[in-house]
Amino acid sequence: MNNYTFLALQGPDGTRADLAPLVDAARVQNGRLSVMHIGPVPIMVYSIGAAPYAAPIIPEGWLGQRNEMAEVLAVKQADTREYLQNEGITGEVSTLCVEPAALHDLVAIRAVFADMCVVQNSLRDNETAFNNILYGLLYEAPAPVMLNVDKAGKALAAENVFIAWNSSLPAARAVHAALPILKAAKEVTIACFDADPSKWADGDNPGADLATWLSHHGCKVTVQEYATGRKNVADAIIERAHECTADLVVMGAYGRNRWNEWIFGGTTQHMLNQRDIAVLMTH
Repeated sequence: MNNYTFLALQGPDGTRADLAPLVDAARVQNGRLSVMHIGPVPIMVYSIGAAPYAAPIIPEGWLGQRNEMAEVLAVKQADTREYLQNEGITGEVSTLCVEPAALHDLVAIRAVFADMCVVQNSLRDNETAFNNILYGLLYEAPAPVMLNVDKAGKALAAENVFIAWNSSLPAARAVHAALPILKAAKEVTIACFDADPSKWADGDNPGADLATWLSHHGCKVTVQEYATGRKNVADAIIERAHECTADLVVMGAYGRNRWNEWIFGGTTQHMLNQRDIAVLMTH
């Protein structure tokens, strides 16, 4: 991860302590740290009637709420700039104060030239904003996404990495994105859950091809097959990752339709919502 540019997305209640693992990683790895302070505001415009004749209405108190949030973010921006300067870290500090529905496009544009996007838990307070930010990063930006880093500082320099492998394209992309971390780790576990041995799925030796490729890169790899039993896959991943004392889980996101998972639940949605372990994802 040498010379990486990290993009940290932080909510209005975020702190310097939340950024500390990223500051440490940037210092050790000659990286840059860009911080975006995000403050979601309520929906601004309602309309009465049908377009194009609808009358726009700004809810009472909206402007005051928006200005109050902008002031909070401006204070955070100044504090973070001072913090990075004192720590000798290069990067930019910006603010984003918009409706949640607009976040996915704006964060995706900001993430185009980042090598790693870290979404901090201070953004979880607004579920709609949090989900839209993740949608923008996973579907509209090229860099991988990391969660729960502020609760698991070792994730950025993980010694023990747990790959939740299912032979899908999102999972393969996640492994490629995590390769610098995997090469530096002391132990990498490739975990196959309820593997399908058919020719067009996981094959006779699930995870074997991935293990060969990673071993060629110098990774110390172990392949494990697990049965989920009566557990859902996400719970099984978390449980097995804890058993392996993993610092980071690497996995693909949304192997099936996003809205299907959002409405009915699924492995990706469960892993996005959990706060027990750091996770790196790509779609």
